[in-house]
Amino acid sequence: MYSILLVEDEELERKFLRHLVENCGRPVRVAGEAANGKEAVELAEMLNPDIVLMDIRMPGMDGLEATARIKAKNPAVEVIIITAHGRFSYSQQAIKNKVSDYLLKPVQPEVLAEALDRVITGLEAQPPGVERFLATAPALNAAASDLVKAIRYCDAGTARQSVNRLVDGFLSETGHPDREQLAAFAFEMLVTAGQGLLAAGAGEVAVSSQQNDLAREIKNISSLPGLVAWAEKVYRVHISWVQEHNATGDRAVIRRVQEYMRRHYSRGVTLEEAAGYVHLSPAYLSRLFKQKTGSSFVEHLTALRLEGAKELLIASDQTIDQIATTVGFKNNSYFTAVFKKREGVTPSEFRARGQADGSRA
Repeated sequence: MYSILLVEDEELERKFLRHLVENCGRPVRVAGEAANGKEAVELAEMLNPDIVLMDIRMPGMDGLEATARIKAKNPAVEVIIITAHGRFSYSQQAIKNKVSDYLLKPVQPEVLAEALDRVITGLEAQPPGVERFLATAPALNAAASDLVKAIRYCDAGTARQSVNRLVDGFLSETGHPDREQLAAFAFEMLVTAGQGLLAAGAGEVAVSSQQNDLAREIKNISSLPGLVAWAEKVYRVHISWVQEHNATGDRAVIRRVQEYMRRHYSRGVTLEEAAGYVHLSPAYLSRLFKQKTGSSFVEHLTALRLEGAKELLIASDQTIDQIATTVGFKNNSYFTAVFKKREGVTPSEFRARGQADGSRA
């Protein structure tokens, strides 16, 4: 007997689904009901169901996000998506690979029965060693989490490393995987990559459109090299989408970084610190900063320090040493060298010229 978790925010529709499940004539039972995505995630962790019937449109956490979180905890669970719009699909090939299904509202009894038959067949045929390898391997959970972050922040280097760790962990669990095991693992990786798009602000339609072609290609994976090549394509496609659609968001991020630098330049703010402030990897922030401003992070930081120094040279009676320390330079010699290179005069000459101009005014 297979357990089912029903997830539907409309009470009447949830009761209707229970009725369909209880009268479908399949070896299934309703283990629990959830009225929203948050409840679904919590109940799935408690009940550990074999199957989840998931409405895609719910307030708060929608069905797509709930699905991603549930499968992150339990990759073996089969999720059947229910939608009134017919817009969500990882592709027909994903269904054929015995990993999921989707149904259109109003759900017809015979259609639900057919979907359950496909899912149950997949559960029965699930090869040992694969069904819960992500859930039982903390190192792989960490690699999956890193892949999500790498896609969200367009960090191709980290994404590649995460994919390699996932593949290595998969091989350590399975030894010599067959085609079904390769397909099951590939879909789990695709779901994980989709979480990266969701974290970057993509909607369900965007995730679906990016993943349909990739899911169709799963049937062609017959070897480890084929899996690795496909996995590399997965993260590149997902990162490309984020880069193309986050131009406005990127500009806002750079403005936040620049403001943070203005507030903290005097104490020696670092690229790593600024990256942490906006939740980006240092490597990605460095590239993005140069792309959006035309100058490097260090060049911009130096310019801020020199502007602050010029103000103090004119408006204060601090010594050159004191000013150098105040704006974040470690010693007077380096400060003087940088100042002269940028301004064409030494700090002392700049101060004298500014005071002379002030006296004439």
